Amino acid sequence: MNKRLRLTTLAAVFAFLTPAASTLHAQVLAATEGIDVPDGTRKCIKPKDRVPKPPDLFTPLACLEAVVNVSATTGNQAESFVNVNPTNPNNIVATSNTNSNSIFRAYSTDAGATWTRGTVATNAACCDGQAAWDAFGNLFLVYLNSAVTQVNVILSTDGGATFSAPVTAGSGSVDQPSIAVGNGSVWVDWNQSGSMVARGAPVTGLGAWGPFNAQQAIPSATGSFGGIAVGPGPNGGKVIVTYQSPTGGQGPATIFANVDADGLGAGGFGPRITVSTTNVGGFDFIPAQNERSIDAEAGVVWDATGGPFNNRIYLVYTEETVNENNDTDILMRTSTDDGTTWSAPVRVNDDATTRSQFLPYVTLDPTSGIVAVGFHDCRNDNGVPGPGGTNMIPNDDAEYFGTFTTDGGATWAPNRRLSGGFSNATASGNGIDYGDYVGLSAFGGKLYAMWADNANCDGTNPNGTLHQFDLYANPLMFSGGSPTPTPTASPTATATATSTPTATATSTATVTATPTATATATFTPTPTPTATATATPTPTSTPRPTPTPRHAPTARPRPTPAPRP
Repeated sequence: MNKRLRLTTLAAVFAFLTPAASTLHAQVLAATEGIDVPDGTRKCIKPKDRVPKPPDLFTPLACLEAVVNVSATTGNQAESFVNVNPTNPNNIVATSNTNSNSIFRAYSTDAGATWTRGTVATNAACCDGQAAWDAFGNLFLVYLNSAVTQVNVILSTDGGATFSAPVTAGSGSVDQPSIAVGNGSVWVDWNQSGSMVARGAPVTGLGAWGPFNAQQAIPSATGSFGGIAVGPGPNGGKVIVTYQSPTGGQGPATIFANVDADGLGAGGFGPRITVSTTNVGGFDFIPAQNERSIDAEAGVVWDATGGPFNNRIYLVYTEETVNENNDTDILMRTSTDDGTTWSAPVRVNDDATTRSQFLPYVTLDPTSGIVAVGFHDCRNDNGVPGPGGTNMIPNDDAEYFGTFTTDGGATWAPNRRLSGGFSNATASGNGIDYGDYVGLSAFGGKLYAMWADNANCDGTNPNGTLHQFDLYANPLMFSGGSPTPTPTASPTATATATSTPTATATSTATVTATPTATATATFTPTPTPTATATATPTPTSTPRPTPTPRHAPTARPRPTPAPRP
């Protein structure tokens, strides 16, 4: 049933330095102030920027970590992905949402020493770009078109410099696409009118892929805000789709999964499996995401490395210790039987506070099988301006943290702060705060981490301190040996699947994907990469586009945030 969603809002270099030691999150550019959408989607109207707030009396004295400004561009860049080319690790591509109908894209061919910045799907994309790089060197990018009526996929075979014309994977009432690659396959899933669907396509070489198989309905998959992963096996590998339901309100909710046991073969997705409950609902407001809210953001990877944890599935999600207490944690469950049963949860964040961790993302290093997780973290915001935050409000300023596991998710390395200082989402004027996800990549013993940040500790953000977001990066090197077992298993009971996934007789009649006629996937580069990480970018004088207001469900309760000083 459709409900009226309405919200009124107030009006360089990327050097990956070596350290010392799920559903749509759609934003429609439209002139209207409201849009009818299925209840429970995160579909919204892209917000106007809020009236800039006066700068706080908070100026970081120095970066607390060795961060690098990736985007160095005016306006907000958020909901980012960073991908490293497995055929050439010096080739790195960063993408994100922008304040316009385009996907921001920057690529480097020298390990981040210089960058070419611009956009892809220029003037044709709403948002929600997510990318995956396969072993052939194909970089697939999925996004929602500007009307939020199509799930489109574009392909780069030259390291992110250019992209193909879009291929439409789905159309209609679509939401939060995700993308994953396997050994000879690429898969996309999304929310279609309130339920999860998916399509896969074979990949046989560089630039040789498709067509997509028929769109597959997923049994009992009402829900959204999840992800997709491809594991080992024939026909391009087994596939798992995750999601949460219900998708409205502030919780509780349940995280589910369905598995396609034969990949691109004749069988389809099996029955729904219960993975875990969570107190984080589809629109759960916390101080650090006061405008946008968060969901459980269940993410998944499937080990197909052939190593000691081959065929293990890792699922990360956000939990709230008590419903509506804003003490959110990052938990992980694993499965070794194709998702049939799941382990007890293990807490990934190692802080001793009752503050918020949110927007987790899990990635797997195909060279080692090491699994890493990154997340936004308010552990250090105690409301003391300067060392304890940007203002006198605790738990509303976030830093970015990362960690990893070398023993299959049983224990986690001590969490490492990667960001250079506190960021504040309200100060960004972004309307959707940090967004809905942060996509990371791992390869060759390193977590490539990148996130939305307005701390401006290095002085390179052309918007200034505590204003619009730029994309910042700082890698996390994986040390050898087992991490210190600081987290312990949660006292909650082990979640056991309610059903065993079996292949169904879903038809796989081949449908030839036809590229759209518009050449929207061409990019508009800014071919002026800087040579050092300390160069200060010069803001352009181009006026920022004025997006229209975002709408969120007024019927869902939300806490009243404390007034900002």
